[in-house]
Order: sequence, then C-alpha cells, then structure tokens
Amino acid sequence: MMMSMERAIPEPQQLHVNVRFEDESFWATVDEFPGVFATGDDLEELRASLEEGIALVLAGPGDEPPAVTLAPLHPEPVATTASPELVYV
Repeated sequence: MMMSMERAIPEPQQLHVNVRFEDESFWATVDEFPGVFATGDDLEELRASLEEGIALVLAGPGDEPPAVTLAPLHPEPVATTASPELVYV
C-alpha cells in the first residue's frame, strides 16, 4: 500500500475575527483560535499578522507553519455590540 506524502488542502473555514482600533492602531483576536492576538498599523498589516499567528497555532511541534491566507479585512462591521468592538466574519 502506497501513501501520498502530500498534505490535503483543507476547505476554507469561516473565522470570527474581533477587531479593535485603539491609539491609532488595530488589534484583533480570532474566536476559533484562542491565543491568537495580532496587531497592525492598518488592516493589511493586521491581516498579515493574523495569518502568521494562525499558522503558528496550526503548526505541530517542530513542524513548519502552514501557509494561511485570510480574505481582506474591511472597515465595515458585519455585526456590532454596545462596545467599540467590531466583529468580522
């Protein structure tokens, strides 16, 4: 029996990214990946930081982090609460 050494490409996953803008910069957490905390001066920098944080969480001990690509973040919230927090889906 022969096994393929290639990794299966996972299906895209919808993530809940909680973005805040404070003191002229953005920071965010991801509900599905507790412990991922990212910052950036703009939404593109924040997105790159989130991709890196998620990749590090997905990597096994001693493994190379996988490539993670997030859709662009938009300044319009999908949902808001009474706090200054914006929830992006």
